[in-house]
Amino acid sequence: MLDRLEARAGDRLVVIEGAASGADWAAHIWCERNGLGDDRHRCHPVDWQAERRANPRTWRSAGPERNTRMLLREQPQLIIAFHARLAPGSGGTSDMCLRGLLIDVPTWLVTGPDPDVGRWLLLEEFPEWRRGRLRDELDVARQAWLAVQGDDDASGTE
Repeated sequence: MLDRLEARAGDRLVVIEGAASGADWAAHIWCERNGLGDDRHRCHPVDWQAERRANPRTWRSAGPERNTRMLLREQPQLIIAFHARLAPGSGGTSDMCLRGLLIDVPTWLVTGPDPDVGRWLLLEEFPEWRRGRLRDELDVARQAWLAVQGDDDASGTE
């Protein structure tokens, strides 16, 4: 999949991944093997052990928070998700897909070994309660992100 995307997009291809197992790890290895530097390979890991120590009750929220940071910082043009049995009501892949759809990022779901066989996800596939909750989270995060960006612009830093 990444070989074909690079053939099509060339140097414009930027791979953004969350340093998780599975598709994230495969993308990470592909980027290393193909010599993509930091300008074209954006890795957003979560230190789960540190999160458990620092936030024993809420450490699991580090994944969704990372997903939001990835979306706001990187502003992807496309999400490609790999999951054989995506559950729209739960899970990390589902979380990233829904967050992307909520900010109008087209999301392609690959459900098997052939990346050409898949489908575009639709916002309506996700439970309304989850859409509403994540929409609210994204609105708060976006406002905080814009405030930080405004502070950086005012101080002359990037």
